[in-house]
Order: sequence, then structure tokens, then C-alpha cells
Amino acid sequence: MTTWYEKLKFDTNPLDARPNPNLVGLDEEAERLKNYIEKEELCFLNGLTGSGKTSLLLKVKNELKRYKLIYLDAQDLPKDFNLEEELKKERNFFDRLTFRQFPRKKPVLFIDEFQSTNPNLILEASGKWEGQSRKIKAIVIAQISKYLKNVSDSFKDRLGNRIITLKPLDDFDMKKILEIRLYNNKDGFNYIKKLNDDAIDLIIKVADGNARRLLEYTDMIFDFHHRSFHDINPVEYKDTYHITYHAAKEILERNNISAADFEKEVPKRKNAHFEDIFSQLQQRILEFLHEFDRVTVVGIAKKLKIAESTATKSISALKKQNAVIVSGLKRKRELLAVSPSVKRLMVRE
Repeated sequence: MTTWYEKLKFDTNPLDARPNPNLVGLDEEAERLKNYIEKEELCFLNGLTGSGKTSLLLKVKNELKRYKLIYLDAQDLPKDFNLEEELKKERNFFDRLTFRQFPRKKPVLFIDEFQSTNPNLILEASGKWEGQSRKIKAIVIAQISKYLKNVSDSFKDRLGNRIITLKPLDDFDMKKILEIRLYNNKDGFNYIKKLNDDAIDLIIKVADGNARRLLEYTDMIFDFHHRSFHDINPVEYKDTYHITYHAAKEILERNNISAADFEKEVPKRKNAHFEDIFSQLQQRILEFLHEFDRVTVVGIAKKLKIAESTATKSISALKKQNAVIVSGLKRKRELLAVSPSVKRLMVRE
């Protein structure tokens, strides 16, 4: 079956939400990261889900071709992972020809999802970076949480203040992403023009600074038109047709994404703080959702080690307080996220 983007003559899905080195709004962060690598330092890349951490790593990897860049996803590493053997794999033909044990160019080590890293690997990597042999040029660690829980105090001391925090994108950058992604160089047409301005504003609002959601929700809208209209899709054939605010809103709501949820405020007393409004368990749930974003009740219960019934009851109360919203479905289960008003409250705290 032909996809919506093939019908519009794109070779691949322009709204693919997977990590992509073509970034918007992170130029300064990319320069800082490259500078730390050039100076052979240890640094920490911190940002929420969808903020562009992995995409930034890919961008820097593409731009620093003179270095051997080794990317590791700590969540996917086997238990018997051997860093020494991994480094040896990076030797080129001339390294092997001259019987070099390790690459002539010192590798830069990227460790994504760092919170899942085995402590022994951290020790080994640190030793190869700062030891006498200096087998690693620089180390970049990346994770969602700003708290490093699986490292020693001495590791934190060596890291110092070399921390790059990726903040949610603003509305200008979010729109720029859509303009770049929806431009078709085959016919010179930008399919963002098929979306009314108020429809674009709606998508940006519900994406809430998260580029991954922005792409997912926009894809949802184009895909809905394709599946609903098939060969008479007005997006494809009608030059005068534009996707309106109401059409975009209805499609999102069919997928359990309510625009109204993003406009509600949390009822609170004047000058009340985060801890004054929510119970300790509610605070734990909100802090977890703020870090990991779009998790089911089952996922919350498992991560926080509480009963599913307890999690369900707390989430129900948080929904009534407009503190938690539904931002999609996964296998018919609601994906939950912190509401924008609570995010603003947490940032101020």
C-alpha cells in the first residue's frame, strides 16, 4: 500500500521522528559540544525526551569526521560488552597493517542513555580517558535526568560544569522544523502550505516544545487524510485545499490528544509552591513524567515500584487537577505527560 508521503513524491517520510542530524535551534549547543571534544574533555548532554540529544550527537559525529566517534546506547549493550574489544574494532587498514593494537586516531566515546551504564564500564572508560595511555580522546555522556546517580563523586568532580542542557524548542524553531521537513525538492513545493496558520499553531501548542511530538502529530494529520480519502485526497489534488484548525483538532482528538488539555491551568492558591499543591506520591509521579514523558500507568507503577491500582488512583486525581494530560495511545493504553501549566510551575521551582 502506498504511503501518504510517497503519494506526495517524497522518497522517505519527511516527518520521521527518529533522531536526525539536520537540527534546528541547537547551533550554540552543537558548537559547545564540539569545543569540549576538541579540548579532550568529559562532558554531559542533558535534556528531556524529544529535546534532540541523540540528533545532536549524530550531527557532531557527522561534522567531526577526523575523529573516530564511537556511539554506545547503554540500554542496548550486552552484559558481556567489552570496551577494549570495541576500541580495537575501530582500527583501520593501516592500523592493522602496522600491528597497532588501538586506532591511531584516539576515539571519542558517546554514551547515550547514560543512566543505564554499567558502573564497571564507567570506570574502564574513565581510566582509558585520563590514564597514562590515553586511549580515548573525549567522553560525552547523555541522559534525560539532570541527576547522575551511577557515578562516583570523583567522576562528578572531573565533569565539573561541562554540562549542556537542551531546553524545549520555542514556537519559531518548531515551525522552522516543519518548513524544512515538508519541503519537497522534487516539485519545489512546501507542504506546510497545506496547513492553515491556526492549524500549525495548534500542532505546535500540543507538541509543547518537543520536536519528536511535533513530527508525530503532523504525520498523524497527513496520514489521516491519505487513509480517509485514498485516491481523492484533497491534500494531493486540490491546490486550494488547506487543513484547518478544526480538522487538525478533530484528527488529534481521534488519537486521544486533546488540545483543550493544553489550555487548562492547575487550580492553586496564590504563591503556592509545587510541594504545597501535590502529595509526595503525586510529586514523584510528576517528576518522573517530566523526565521521561509519555508513559503508561503500567510504566509509572513499574518504575516507581508502586501498585498499579495506586498509580491509577493518583493519575486520576492528577487529571482532575489538570496536572497530567493524555498525549497519545500505545497498544490502547493512554500515554501520559505533564501538563504545560505544571511544567511551568516545576521550572520556576
